[in-house]
Parts: sequence; C-alpha cells; structure tokens
Amino acid sequence: MKVHALTTGTVRLKDAFLHARSGWRRQPALFAPGEWSAPHPIHCWAVEHDGRVVLVDTGETRAGSDLPFVRFEVGEDDELPAALARAGLDAAAVDEIVLTHLHGDHMDGLVHLRGRPVHVHAPELAFARSPRGRVQSRLFKQPLPDGVDWQPLELDGGPFGAFAASRPLTPDGRIVVVATPGHTDGHVSVVCVDDDGRHLLLAGDTTDTLDQLHARRPDAVSPKPGVQVATIDRILAHAREHPTVYLPAHDPASAERLAAATTV
Repeated sequence: MKVHALTTGTVRLKDAFLHARSGWRRQPALFAPGEWSAPHPIHCWAVEHDGRVVLVDTGETRAGSDLPFVRFEVGEDDELPAALARAGLDAAAVDEIVLTHLHGDHMDGLVHLRGRPVHVHAPELAFARSPRGRVQSRLFKQPLPDGVDWQPLELDGGPFGAFAASRPLTPDGRIVVVATPGHTDGHVSVVCVDDDGRHLLLAGDTTDTLDQLHARRPDAVSPKPGVQVATIDRILAHAREHPTVYLPAHDPASAERLAAATTV
C-alpha cells in the first residue's frame, strides 16, 4: 500500500475558525473582523493498493468561493490533475472516490473526474439534497457538482477499533471508512492499514490540526460541538490501541507525518 498526500492549493482561516469562541459567540465570531492564519494546505489523498487507486477527497479548484472566515489560494497548477501528476499518477488511474464530507474544498475537484463512482456517507448526501442543505449550499456557495455518480455509503460493517460504525472498501479490510461525525453530522474518515500495520487515518476535517485533536477542541462550524468532542475522544482511544498516523486535510504537518509515519 502507498498513500500520497496531494496538495491542491492553500487556505487562510480566520482565528475564530481555528480557535472557536465559547458559548453563543462560537459561530457569530466567524463573521466578525478578526485575525487570519498563515496559509494551510488543502490536502486530499491517493491510495494505491492491490492494483487500484482510491482517492479520498478531491481538493479545491480556482472556482472555489471565499467565505467571511475562509480565503482560498488555488492556481491552475494546484488543482487535482497537477497534484496527481506530482505523485506520478493521473486522473485516468483513479478507480473510485470517497468524500469525507460535502464541503467545497473536499468535493470541488470532482469536476476533473467525471464518471467515477463517488462514495458519500448516506446521511451526508441526504442532508445535502434536503431543503435545508440546499439553502446552506447556496448561502456558502458550495453546490453539489453536476454529473456525478453519487454512491450513498452505509456504514453497516460494525465497529472498527474504537469507531462505532464502519464499512470496508476492500476485500482484505485494509481500507475502511469509519464514522467521525462532528464537523458535519455525516462526516467520515478513511483508515488505511499500511504494510507495517499502522493505521493511517485520513481524517478530512475531523479537526484542522493534530494540536486541536490533543486539545479536544471543537471547531466553530460543527452543528453539535459535543458530538465532535466525542469523535475526538474515539480517535484518541483508537490511537491508544493501534499505532495511528493522524492526517487531517488542513494540518501543515500532515504530509510530513505521513512521510515519517509519525504516530499520535
């Protein structure tokens, strides 16, 4: 198995996003004036295993829309085809796609991958298609891409380590989708068991950084902060039982941790 970190540009985040305020100020602070972070990567991941390539998330494109708390910096050479090329792959090599959730910087790269099956946790897809989800996608300028072969994914494979629900994607069980709700209600992560038995946790936006994981700190976007903290605790519990390399999409240190196989 080989996992490639693909970087599709960068994003600057408001401090109120990275360090959520407490109480009623948590979400309103996102829209107030504030400090901005240095650029954070927009990672997605290509997993080569058993003659197949599975893509976890698809990154952002130049068409991505800024928000009051998010500023994207994506050029033509940052988009998915160029990121795949830097890893020695191309779009034609991708067999299937898993999305951790349906925010633009994780799904917008689908414009480069027409015709591939795209696995999305069924509740995440159902919300995106609901009246409330459609209003939210218009408000934040993150519509579902057209022409996508959406494949609703049920996590019906039982527990996996500390995770309450899972679904193996490969017959040997070495690529597994696990439930990690919090950032969105239907958020999932993907665990890849590498050749040395380490669990590479492709964590999407479960947290923005490893520091946030250790701090057990919810973000400002989560609809239910308590659910996100419970997921963080599951990840930490899983890491106590299995050597786990934690790889959130926007952590500046994720690619380095992957290369060094540094565990939590």
